[in-house]
Amino acid sequence: MGQLEEMSVFVEIARAEGITGAAERLNLAPSAVSRRLKDLEARLGTQLVSRTTRHVSLTDAGRTYLAHAERILSDVDEANSDIAQLRSTLAGKIYLAAPLSFGLRHLPDALSTFMKANPEISVEVDMSDRMIDLAAEGFNLALRIGNLEDSSLMARKIAELPAWLAASPDFIEKHGPFKTLEDLHGLPALIYTGGTGKAETINVRTEKKKEDRIPVEPVCLSNNGDLLASLAEHGHGIIRSPCFILQNAVDGGKLVRLFESCDWGTVTLQAVWPPTRHLTARTRALIDFFAMQYANLPPE
Repeated sequence: MGQLEEMSVFVEIARAEGITGAAERLNLAPSAVSRRLKDLEARLGTQLVSRTTRHVSLTDAGRTYLAHAERILSDVDEANSDIAQLRSTLAGKIYLAAPLSFGLRHLPDALSTFMKANPEISVEVDMSDRMIDLAAEGFNLALRIGNLEDSSLMARKIAELPAWLAASPDFIEKHGPFKTLEDLHGLPALIYTGGTGKAETINVRTEKKKEDRIPVEPVCLSNNGDLLASLAEHGHGIIRSPCFILQNAVDGGKLVRLFESCDWGTVTLQAVWPPTRHLTARTRALIDFFAMQYANLPPE
């Protein structure tokens, strides 16, 4: 076992904060991971981690070595990627994070096209609505929707996605008709907690470009748009959500768009990645592909 391989195992242990988690990511037995860590510590003549039964933490030497190891492995990865480019073939693994609702709808077709065009690239995808620490968890790239809170990340805007306001036909029959925005005041509403603004209001820009805030009564708050859309289909309230979440329900008649001429805002789809000295060619290729694939997403 060479030092680069031992170094890679150590980095995975640090990211997973444990032997078992690293073993799962590396598809190795925990005993093999533990042995390689011991070999590396013996090679360096110092202890890199403090072990307990369920958790490992880095020693001072481990933290110092981790910073160097990540940089060295990144350089090796970039060198391999550059050589692959000289062969006109991109190769290697991309660790990608994506929001759950968007990922389920739009990643399968996009990744299928990308992987067919680049058969030597493999992709490991984490789909969830949690805010992932890309650098700490070893991700090369993430798709994120909304404002970028971590100013240290690099970002590229992929698309602007309009938001719609909608409700079920039963809800409209019970609470409508809705002829003016004032008719919406005080209605039950399903609110996405990952957005900006207060849960008790929905912001809108009218046809005359006038900004308004509609007071509503939140009946459910969630960080998952699909759950809220499903509750809206069952008549529990009005919903303001990105069009890609509501599109199928609107097309199928389960939801009806309200006040279509108003501007209910937009959300930004961005590709983000940790600040590194090098962005691998394969990751750069995937970012470019997403920009092309999602440029007109979705059609109005």
